[in-house]
Amino acid sequence: MLDDRTQLLFPASGTTLLPLLFEPQVLRCVAAGPGGRPLTVLLDTGTDPSAIDLGLARRLGLRLGDFALGHDAASDAVPFTETVLPWLRLGDLVIRDLYALAVDLRHMPFAVDLVLGYNILPRLVFTVDYARRTLRLSHSDLDSPAPSERGARLALSFFEHFPALSNLLLDDGVTLPLATIDTGSNGGLTLGHDLAARLGLRAGALGTRRGQGASFGGGCEVLRGTARHMQLGPFALANVDLDAPTARAGDLSRAGRANIGNRLLSRFARLTLDYERRVCVLEPGQHV
Repeated sequence: MLDDRTQLLFPASGTTLLPLLFEPQVLRCVAAGPGGRPLTVLLDTGTDPSAIDLGLARRLGLRLGDFALGHDAASDAVPFTETVLPWLRLGDLVIRDLYALAVDLRHMPFAVDLVLGYNILPRLVFTVDYARRTLRLSHSDLDSPAPSERGARLALSFFEHFPALSNLLLDDGVTLPLATIDTGSNGGLTLGHDLAARLGLRAGALGTRRGQGASFGGGCEVLRGTARHMQLGPFALANVDLDAPTARAGDLSRAGRANIGNRLLSRFARLTLDYERRVCVLEPGQHV
């Protein structure tokens, strides 16, 4: 077991602003690191801790530990080992001695070299400006922005240590007591089997179709559908995309599990997550 001695070195302003790469609806940016080439970084609130592509770790000559099997949202068999990346620069923010799991990321449906997860994101206040396609990363000592008159400051809950929103109301009076915010997902609202069944998302059911999803563990079959209505705090959203993996494995195999992905989040103009103060700030967009 390697020690996590990761350090975040902020500029004097305490904030850095980065262009957001939002295709295909995930939070990516470009960073500098060892090796002399740009690295594509994914900010993923659903990953613990951070992760680096195994092939990249080997090319950089990073020290690797023993291999083991972990799990993600849809798989219980994700091979990984531990490593430390000496440095990473995101705009004016430098991360030193980044502790990460080395995982094979080649099968992901979008290019990614590094995933910043739980050992980094709670130490930031970060704002995703979907409308302007920017990411703002700030020191946790800086307060989250106040919402506008149309916006809302919601209580940030947690499922284990992943950020979540509580008491989402869907069709036919179905309440989600807790739904995690998953910025590494390009889905809308991803449901476990029990919640999917309550909303009529079943193979062969009217309005349900089959598709393909992806995770660290590889590709997986999913069922897709639509919720006519969703109430998220003060915001009413119509026609919310639903999906559910058909395999009964991974985190989503547990009862009551639900994930909010970027297809739903990007209907808002802006999202701020402040782990330390347990705050989520949402600004409505044209689809809210």
